[in-house]
Amino acid sequence: MRFYAVRPKRRQRRKRTKIALYTVAFNLSELRRHDSSFDYFCKNHCEYNCSEGCGEKCNEMGEYGRLLYIWHQQGYLIRFFKTFHHLINTERYGNIDIKEAITRHKLFLVEVEDYLLKGNLKEFFISLYKNPSSKEYHPECKFKSHLLHPKFENWIRIYAVKYKDNDSDIENYIITGGAIKLVEKMSESAVVEYEEQKQDIVIKYLIDNNMTTREEIEKIIL
Repeated sequence: MRFYAVRPKRRQRRKRTKIALYTVAFNLSELRRHDSSFDYFCKNHCEYNCSEGCGEKCNEMGEYGRLLYIWHQQGYLIRFFKTFHHLINTERYGNIDIKEAITRHKLFLVEVEDYLLKGNLKEFFISLYKNPSSKEYHPECKFKSHLLHPKFENWIRIYAVKYKDNDSDIENYIITGGAIKLVEKMSESAVVEYEEQKQDIVIKYLIDNNMTTREEIEKIIL
């Protein structure tokens, strides 16, 4: 597992008083792919020409970098919304077609990127659970994006693990993945449901390696 800084990007711009944002890249042994539409896109349009013996080089910038890459690809978006046309052609999303879905998606994506780099992370991320139970694995650490659009329902989800720095008592976030969530509950989609398992992997990694401060994470990054 590897960690990357998302915001702020440069060492000289990091301040102890500012919330940090990181992302994680999983090893192949830690991650399996559920999204068949991405699998198709990857094999046919990989910029690294790795249709065989793929080493997931696109994931070398972490989950956030991987998501930005595939979510900006027209070919991926066409196939994704074609596959799930039955979900967007509903009253919930205004019975839209694939072209309108892609237009909305690009609008949402620009807003998400801008907010993550400039905005207040405490407003962007909310708890993954409304009513967590004792059965959940560290529910207090699991968060999801909550960026509302004034006109349309924003289906982009960024998932993260929040941890409090033991030295400064500042809360920081590690992006563990994301999804285009067209269903109401995570359990209704294997792709989306797996995002919580990725959160579990990161939480367990932090616990097993006794990583409790930003400095310990940044030693790996830098």
